[in-house]
Amino acid sequence: MSSIYPPILSLARSGATSRAWDAFLAAGLDGVEQVEALTLKGRLLKDRARLAAGAERAALFAQSGAAYRRDAALRPNSYPLINAAAMALFAGDPANGAAIAQQTLDLLNANPDEGETPYWRAATFAEAHLLLGNAEAAKRQLEDAIALAPQAWEDRASTLRQFAQILSHQRQKTDWLDVLRPPPALHFSGMMGIAPHDAEAERTIFEAVAEIAPGSGFGALAAGSDIMIAEALLANGAELHVVLPSDPADFRISSVVAFDATWGARFEAMIDAATSITVAANDSSLTRAAINLADRMAMGMAVETASRFETKAQALRIGPRGGPVRQDVWHCSGRDLVRLELRETASALPGNALNDGALNFALAAVRQNGPVGVSLNSELAHVLANRLAGAAYALDCDADVDSAILVERVTALVRNSSENVVLASKEATMATLAEGLCCRCEPMGEMATADGAVEVYALICPEVAKTQSSGSG
Repeated sequence: MSSIYPPILSLARSGATSRAWDAFLAAGLDGVEQVEALTLKGRLLKDRARLAAGAERAALFAQSGAAYRRDAALRPNSYPLINAAAMALFAGDPANGAAIAQQTLDLLNANPDEGETPYWRAATFAEAHLLLGNAEAAKRQLEDAIALAPQAWEDRASTLRQFAQILSHQRQKTDWLDVLRPPPALHFSGMMGIAPHDAEAERTIFEAVAEIAPGSGFGALAAGSDIMIAEALLANGAELHVVLPSDPADFRISSVVAFDATWGARFEAMIDAATSITVAANDSSLTRAAINLADRMAMGMAVETASRFETKAQALRIGPRGGPVRQDVWHCSGRDLVRLELRETASALPGNALNDGALNFALAAVRQNGPVGVSLNSELAHVLANRLAGAAYALDCDADVDSAILVERVTALVRNSSENVVLASKEATMATLAEGLCCRCEPMGEMATADGAVEVYALICPEVAKTQSSGSG
């Protein structure tokens, strides 16, 4: 493959649809009649169509199908054929879609080596049967594909996304896809009042995690149930993603060994085994505001992972038996939640008091070349739902950082935004995902600021997503 294609494909796979298309055009690939260019063009047009509405949506699907058909004409291959078949259905031509699906089946049956991998060969058989209206055969073939590559979650997510769209266009139920989804993404949080060698608590936690059977877990590693949950995740083969409110050395002192020195080695073992470690706040010392931010970020990361893998986001909450029920943004969002109550077997109070700190949100807006307006801690739900057409927006948040620095950072961020777009830092993105204020995010890379590099996302807000998903296909 030419070196020009992988960076564009990487953008597309990361969800940066707009940037990928702009890069494709800038590279002069739009009129290139070569297999690699046509394959990529079909993919990018399909991604753009899924974000469009009405007549534009159908037209983009038709253009995507045309690129795939030209690709298939240059090389008889099941990949462009099956995509051309699906695009025909989405563009409003199901008869043509069925005809191309039959061509795909004929090609697969004639060539036992056809297909990029065993998974994709079986999944392509399944999709062709689905496009021909044979859902039972499609289900059997998809089950075979999953058995061939049970850990290929991103491949499976792509297939499930495509199948759901096909079934929707066919006016068929999609509930049979649910049992085939990858394992859930779990957000966990718990209680500190558990002794390190509390066998009853450990057994209860391990059983709960085994019952949920998550593929990944996101949370902190405070003494008590947090560490036990992390150990259970790893024991069940799940990925552990640690999200801390302060740097690991400080957190170990303030939230781990402050309760019982025995927890220290277990904390370090989890840090060493973690797939990723995120520190939510810039300040190295722990505050209540930083804990709040880290908790929201962990929730958002679980939601984003579930969305990317086309699976369920779930939470596990552990609290003291008979204690008050914690109401957090996850609970209020209506997402799935498992709650356990455990007997307190150790002190839940650290030896040192925490500062409250301040969790600040800053939202900036600018129209054309006008002045930038910035508001601190405004009602985000109202602002995001009532954005002005033609304005660019940016959102940032932080715990304990000076508000002037936050305003400077969000002002720089909005200057890099564009009309009708909300750019946000990773912290703000995950917080808004946690609260359900945006339903999807598109990674946009990093931006340098005086306060350091900021990881940037474009937010897809609920009312925008509803408009984008409407219209016939």
